[in-house]
Amino acid sequence: MTLRLLGALLLGVACKAHAPEPDIESRYLDDRVFRRAELEASLVRPTNGYSRLRLARYASGNSQDWERLPIANPRTTPVTVRELDDAHGVDPRRAIEPSAHSLQFDPAQVRRSKEALRQLGERAFFRYPAQLAGSSAPALRSRSTAERYGFWIDDMRGVGGIVATETADGGSELAYTCATCHASRQGSTLAIGRANDRLDLGRLMADLGGSQDTRSWGPGRVDVSTTSGNEPVRIADLRPVRYLTHLHHEATVEKRNVVSLAIRIETLLIVGHHEARRPPREIALGLAVYLESLAPPLPAPPTADVERRGAALFATHCARCHAPPAFTGRPVAIEAVGTDPMLGLSSDRGTGMVRVPSLLGVASRGALLHDASVRGIEPLFAPSRLTGHTFGAGLDTEQRADLIAYVRSL
Repeated sequence: MTLRLLGALLLGVACKAHAPEPDIESRYLDDRVFRRAELEASLVRPTNGYSRLRLARYASGNSQDWERLPIANPRTTPVTVRELDDAHGVDPRRAIEPSAHSLQFDPAQVRRSKEALRQLGERAFFRYPAQLAGSSAPALRSRSTAERYGFWIDDMRGVGGIVATETADGGSELAYTCATCHASRQGSTLAIGRANDRLDLGRLMADLGGSQDTRSWGPGRVDVSTTSGNEPVRIADLRPVRYLTHLHHEATVEKRNVVSLAIRIETLLIVGHHEARRPPREIALGLAVYLESLAPPLPAPPTADVERRGAALFATHCARCHAPPAFTGRPVAIEAVGTDPMLGLSSDRGTGMVRVPSLLGVASRGALLHDASVRGIEPLFAPSRLTGHTFGAGLDTEQRADLIAYVRSL
């Protein structure tokens, strides 16, 4: 072997040894085996209904594999405030405007640029149909009906994140987007990622002739698991999702990385369209990147005396679960929290545990706890509360005020 040939071989081996591994975003887009492994690693309890469905159909390689579904990136048109002011309201079968388009993106660019992915995700948050909602048209007859059911109204973003989308048969139908549930009015602005705690889909469904039991959901709660509607949960605040260790109130999915979140979103969109089509994987990944970009900054150490005193109390009574700096942590057993155990024991998503939410931004969150049973921080620490997350309720009046001041500052 000549020295030249030996040198070439050694150079090739060295280049191969130092060749960079594809990043996990690219592997999610390209590698079915990797996607399958990430799904399996993220499912906390493989035997519940949520997990069994995905294990059977996500990157499974069998005849039921969702990867066999047609890819859908339909044209959409946002419902506008102007339509609410029209005498007839929003047409439930409104035609797609000729100028409407699907979400445009350059596959090569989104692979190169995290910012391009984030921008795609932001557009998808307000434009990609997450679930068909033709039956919601009666809520869009006017501003007053939209407000009655809690759909937000914004001159720039439209009405409740609702879009008209083209359907598989070439027609059109109204659809909810991510923004329908996960954006809300906060003063004069639209808080993106904040749960829409005024949205009353249970009331809308009952008024349209469905089960009257859904009225008991109340604003800010939906049942995303069952057909019976008996497992309503609080709509999640997505702003601190980057910091969470698990997804779903029941901690069904371990959030190992951004791919865990992307797979959760991708499968959500597939199920939301009755397993008839799937989104472009770039859109699911873009949504995951965008949601992580909404994370609030980690808070600085408190400077005011009342907040410093509150921080000391927090360290004693709360930090074991809500650990700084992100004020979240690993899931805890449902019985340790003391709230309604129904979700933790659910056959669909139950794990026997509940997720520990991040407390960042909790002062602007509205309803608290997984079942939205507490409306605000002060009621959470009220000494009159005898059941369900009673941590800190035994403090005296001054201590309680200090703790509340600190939690409000997060």
